[in-house]
Amino acid sequence: MPMKLNLGCGHKRKEGFLGVDLYPCAAVDTVADLNGRLPYDDNTVAEIWLDNVIEHIPDLPKLFKELHRICVDRAQITILTPHFACIGSWRDPTHVHHLSYFSMDHFEKESVAHYTGGGFKVLSRHLSFGGILGNIGRLIHKISPRQYESQWCFIFRPSTLTFVLEVRKNPA
Repeated sequence: MPMKLNLGCGHKRKEGFLGVDLYPCAAVDTVADLNGRLPYDDNTVAEIWLDNVIEHIPDLPKLFKELHRICVDRAQITILTPHFACIGSWRDPTHVHHLSYFSMDHFEKESVAHYTGGGFKVLSRHLSFGGILGNIGRLIHKISPRQYESQWCFIFRPSTLTFVLEVRKNPA
């Protein structure tokens, strides 16, 4: 039966998922470094959860190749991360990436599959906003996400990006 993994879980246990982190604690079932080979066989994982983890990984193409290897076809990967305009993205000195609403599109592109590994489809993406001014940001973003990011995101700041990706083993 395929597994569900909560990668980089820290102290956050997720019901029905195995906790995986570099640092042992109560929520961690498997100690593993997300920067290297994960201790799972090929095609054994049905779902992956990365909650405020991906921004800490230095080599995203390497991680995505590894996720593709361990996942079954059509596995889902949920990623939560601060938007690059969120002040929280910059407060943590261990963040090595500051991601955009469009960042995961890169892993769909055939033209870069030679180094990203390819084999992913963005199923959904969501940008969260808070506060009263967040309503203005939400409206501008709804009209044009690209316009919002290029001109308005540092005025009407967003918070969390959520992506849902699907692993594609067989080209569709």
